[in-house]
Amino acid sequence: MKTKSKTTITLQILTSVGAVFYFIGIAMSFVFDKLTFSNLIDYMIFVLLLIFIAGFAFSWTNNKIAGILLMIWNVAVWISDIYLFREMDYSMISAIASTFMLIGALFLLEWYKTSKETLLSTKQKWKFILRVLLINYAVLYSIVVFSELLLGDPVDYLSFPFIIYPLLLLLFLVGFLLSWKRELVAGYIFLIWCAFLIFGNVAYSEILQLGPWLLFGLPIFLQGIFYIRNHYKYRPK
Repeated sequence: MKTKSKTTITLQILTSVGAVFYFIGIAMSFVFDKLTFSNLIDYMIFVLLLIFIAGFAFSWTNNKIAGILLMIWNVAVWISDIYLFREMDYSMISAIASTFMLIGALFLLEWYKTSKETLLSTKQKWKFILRVLLINYAVLYSIVVFSELLLGDPVDYLSFPFIIYPLLLLLFLVGFLLSWKRELVAGYIFLIWCAFLIFGNVAYSEILQLGPWLLFGLPIFLQGIFYIRNHYKYRPK
């Protein structure tokens, strides 16, 4: 029997604590919101619960599957939040769900460290976790973009200042592609992306409600900082 690492145990504890609050929230929804599974929203809440329970269960037996399921749960919560729960009081659950995206990514990192026969370097670990997180950000970004195109007010994205958002998407895609081989350049592109996002939201009130939002820019900003920092820290001397 393999001995669990301290990190794995910590992640299991965090997942358990989150599960307790999640289950309490679902129970309160049954009591106060009168969930009856008579409509699509009620069924989606049930599906989300099943995905989370599966991720929670696997967190004790299989780090890889647990990590994937928790990240899938986060994506499903974002989709539900933006497309189904838009006008409901508890729609901000997506902000809380993002915490489990990080926990899921760390579960995957724990699996990655034990899946290799040789001991991984710190640089390899950083590259892996940053790539996992960036893939998650790209998925969430696409969810936000499609929601604005399908559900948002009609906008001419070729007019100013709305053209900022296609430029942001292009910058992100370039950074995403370069991050696999040119992490330093990708890091600077993500910082430029954040600067454009801040400028657009501060300078033009008419685009404040369009996604991505300023809060979404924070993890991308940190992603860029880590790419730049790790490039100089771990580059060959």
